[in-house]
This record gives sequence, C-alpha cells and structure tokens, in this order.
Amino acid sequence: MRYAVKLAYDGTMFHGSQRQGPDDRLSVEGAVGWALRDMRLASGDGWPVEFASRTDAGVSALGNVLALTTDKDIGPVMAAINGNLDGIWCYASGKVRENQNMRWASSRWYRYHLRPDELARKDAPLMREVLSLYVGEHDFVHFCKQEEGKDTTTVIERTDVVDLTGSGEMYAVDIIGSHFLWQQVRRMVGGALACSGGEIEKEVISDLLRGGDARPTSLGSKNRIVTMPPTGLVLMDVHYKDIDFEIEPRALSLALEKGSYRAWEASMRLFLHSALRSMAIGHGKIE
Repeated sequence: MRYAVKLAYDGTMFHGSQRQGPDDRLSVEGAVGWALRDMRLASGDGWPVEFASRTDAGVSALGNVLALTTDKDIGPVMAAINGNLDGIWCYASGKVRENQNMRWASSRWYRYHLRPDELARKDAPLMREVLSLYVGEHDFVHFCKQEEGKDTTTVIERTDVVDLTGSGEMYAVDIIGSHFLWQQVRRMVGGALACSGGEIEKEVISDLLRGGDARPTSLGSKNRIVTMPPTGLVLMDVHYKDIDFEIEPRALSLALEKGSYRAWEASMRLFLHSALRSMAIGHGKIE
C-alpha cells in the first residue's frame, strides 16, 4: 500500500530535505529513507520515499509530505521513524494512488518568521500592501535563484503579515501558492522588507514582476533585495484535494515526547530574551 505521510522537521539539523547522493543520511529524505531500509519497513527494491516539496538547508517544516510504500500498518511505521530519528516527526497519513506524483500538490503554504524588531509595527501595513503585489500569476525570475531551463512563472494565491505576539514584537509573513522556485519565498520577503524599510519603492517590485520586461532602473535596484536567511522559513503545509490525512495518535505522541526537551531549551532562550527586552523597554532603551 502506498501512503502519503505528513511530517515536521528541524531544518537546522539537516543538509536540506533532498537526498544528495545514494549514501546520504544527512538530508531529511536520506535519513527517512535509510531508516526505512535499515528497519526493513519499506516495500520494493527502489528508493523508498518521494518528497512533495524540497527545502534548503536550515529551512524547517511543519507539514511537508512524503510518499512511501509498505506492506506494514502505517501507524507503527511512522512511530518507528519517530523513535529512531532525531529532529523528524511524522504525525498524519493518507492513502495515495500508486502512480501519484507527490510534487503535484494543490497549494503550498510557507511562513517566514522575521527576527524580533526586524519589522516595526508602524511599517506592518506597508509590508502587507507590498506583499499583495505578488498575488496572481507573475514572472518571478528576479525573485529566485535561477535554474537553467526552469519556467519562472508561478501563481501566488495569498499573502499576509501576522503579528505572532499581539504586541508587535515578532511578525511572520505568510505566502501561499501553487509551487515555488528556488529561494523564491526568501527573496519575496526580502523585497517586501526592503520596501517597508524605505530602501526601494513599491514600483520597483511591481516592475521586477514583469520579468524580462523590467526597466533597467528597476534591475539596478535588485541588489538592495536580500535573500533572507533560511532559518526563519517554515513549510507550514502542503495541500492535496484528493488526499484525506488522519492523525496517527501513537506517532504524534512519540513525536511530542521526543521533541519535548528541544522545545524546553527553546522556551528558556525565549524567556531570557523576553525578560531582557522588558528591561530595555522599562529603561526607555527601545519602544
């Protein structure tokens, strides 16, 4: 039986999601594939997994999807993956057709977490306005790392700026689309941030979205658009219209158990940062 499995992973622990070679165990795909082979849980002689979306080194995921074929019950297989790997957590599954290409998803949702204070509250509305320029079908050749022969036209369905704390301390950028080019989301966020910070005008973004027809003056401003660091990016979900995912309770329970210590460490760092920030506000050092 062939299954689609939803998984989360800490991208800082891996060399990207895509397998780099036949013996690679340092990518997410390599780690999962070799775990399945070592535990003899996959069916067939070929490589046992197929990923829906590729993510760069440092990019994390909450809802990437992989497909695997096994003659075992999928729940125990997912629990075995969670129990034997660090930084990877499988939690839901659904049945898929034997020949279904997992790359052909309905939509993908990425969220970029800006650093604390990277976006001022007063600039958030402008940031949201600039992000709306990306919505629709555009040529994103100037907002990606180009791959030879790759079509650079993609469709963006929705964008938004989310105040994660309610106090303007930390914002995230949501971008949902059919598919994305290499480093596209990070470049899109970099462009919107450059506009909100006054480094470039909105008209430059609009013009660059014309692809090969962009004006020379706009092309000259491209170097002011940075590619944001990968650590802030999370693939939140990959959606399929024809796959019904169901939570696998044992796998999810084991994922929470395995990830609890890492979450505790992160919460301690967040506590210290918040406490220091409160002191700075109290002494008038920041607004």
